[in-house]
Amino acid sequence: MKYDELNLQKLRELPIFDVCSKLGITLYGMGPITKRAKCWYHDDQHPSMHVNKKKNIFKCFVCGKGGDVIRLVQDYDNKTFVEACDWLVNEFHVVLIEEPRKYGTTETRKQEPVAPSIPKSVIPLDATLVAKSLSLDSQFCKSVVPSGYLSESQLRHAASRYRLGCSKDGGVVFWQIDDHQQVHAGKIMYYQPDCHRDKEHHPTWVHTLMKDKLPQNYEFHPCLFGLHLLTMEQPTAGNSSKFNSKLNNSGTNSEPFPCEAGKKIAIVESEKTAVILSEKFPDFVWLSCGGLQAFKPHLLAPLVHYKVIIFPDTDPTGDAFRQWCQVASEAQRLYKFRYPLRVSPLLETHATLDQKQRKIDLVDYLFV
Repeated sequence: MKYDELNLQKLRELPIFDVCSKLGITLYGMGPITKRAKCWYHDDQHPSMHVNKKKNIFKCFVCGKGGDVIRLVQDYDNKTFVEACDWLVNEFHVVLIEEPRKYGTTETRKQEPVAPSIPKSVIPLDATLVAKSLSLDSQFCKSVVPSGYLSESQLRHAASRYRLGCSKDGGVVFWQIDDHQQVHAGKIMYYQPDCHRDKEHHPTWVHTLMKDKLPQNYEFHPCLFGLHLLTMEQPTAGNSSKFNSKLNNSGTNSEPFPCEAGKKIAIVESEKTAVILSEKFPDFVWLSCGGLQAFKPHLLAPLVHYKVIIFPDTDPTGDAFRQWCQVASEAQRLYKFRYPLRVSPLLETHATLDQKQRKIDLVDYLFV
């Protein structure tokens, strides 16, 4: 089995405490970040092997041996590198990223990365449509606070930043506005009083309702929901330690990106998830693609200068995770990203079978 850098990165992000448990390594100490074990490289009477959850590494301060989770499996279980990777894949049910699809007849054509660009002939909708629609009267906005997702002040702040609108029949309008402040589209969605989707009321689009009122030559070119925040973002205080702890200790690094590296982008499927988590984790700019099949490589082009982490929904077969990994891999092939795109295995690793069968997303996991 071939392991490229993206797959190796996924394996190295597996929680080291869990890997130790699978190997039968006893950990000592009550600290939440660092625990100790008896070093398996030498005759160790006192636990001198330090296992660090935050850095996801181990290090013996007597003999100097150490490494990541792959090295841990290699040395503790006397396996080759590939055997250690295979073991991790099997034990943690890791869904590997498939090799990029082939172009041409016999082998993949090597293509130079191209610079990102705005889709051709983007004719934006009139920005006054957004202004006229702004409202907290949608069923979505009315249900967020009673359902316990946000406080009243958080809702108002999030609704203002994401420019949430309301349709005449109570649907919430999620406007797709790009980083040049051009209005690409408006997606109208319907929610129940418990803030879950009203699946009997199908989503629609503003441009399908406008008919003859559309700008001349208008064509539907979707962009990521929330993309406009990149040129207007003003992070605020109010981080919730409860939610940060749960996110950081569930399969991703506790510090996904260095603070000095600039803005941090998190991409999810649901607009609802982006809106809610923007208040719980304001250190990230939360964007949404709006659907499993809507996640396409070209949507990531405006993010080439940012550090991006992607949170797919989960499902029993891992198809969503695998598909989004392929999209990220293709985007990195096409565009000159300054930093590698990261697809978080959080839900694939930590969601229960019941949660996977229900195809939960990040909000569902955090609000258990």
